[in-house]
Amino acid sequence: MKKPVDFNESQTLVNLARSYASECMEGAKYQWMAQKAEQQEMEYLKTVLKMLAKHEMSHAKLFWDYITKNSNKVLNNIDISAGYPFETGSLQDDLKYSSDNENELYDHIYPAFAKIAKDEGFEDIAKSFKLVAQVEDYHSKVLQELHSKMKNKTLYKSNEAKDWKCSKCGYQQNGKTAFKTCPLCSMPQGYVELELVSKDN
Repeated sequence: MKKPVDFNESQTLVNLARSYASECMEGAKYQWMAQKAEQQEMEYLKTVLKMLAKHEMSHAKLFWDYITKNSNKVLNNIDISAGYPFETGSLQDDLKYSSDNENELYDHIYPAFAKIAKDEGFEDIAKSFKLVAQVEDYHSKVLQELHSKMKNKTLYKSNEAKDWKCSKCGYQQNGKTAFKTCPLCSMPQGYVELELVSKDN
């Protein structure tokens, strides 16, 4: 049986540190995107983006815990070298950029890190990388869906009648277009819940 690599000398340690830094940056970025959504009175979209930020910070904590619990000494510094995309623009642009970045994590980066962790004898870490990748895939699909609907001006429109629900009071109304103002609590259209992932995804 292959002897596991010393954690403090492993590539997995470096990959965990890279992942921790990346997830923290993703969490911050979604918070800033949520601010843009709020400025545009898109309250439910703000809620979705804050949810994604919460997910990313949870992933960061997972990677932090692996680093601190598996190292057998105080790690004053971990040298990492990694690129991070700093594309930005309108909220619509940001949704597209973030979708692409999440897909890269799902499709390439985390699977590669999982393989390295497995090869080095860290099965639990490998499994976590794979599970986090699944969440990033969901994030990518959510962001792509929102971007597409915003681009096509169909956030609050549908080809077929559907139920539109106010996220503030729970009022529902069926139709091809969401209500401009909630008839029950008078909240604006930005409070209407959005379909996050279409059935085609």
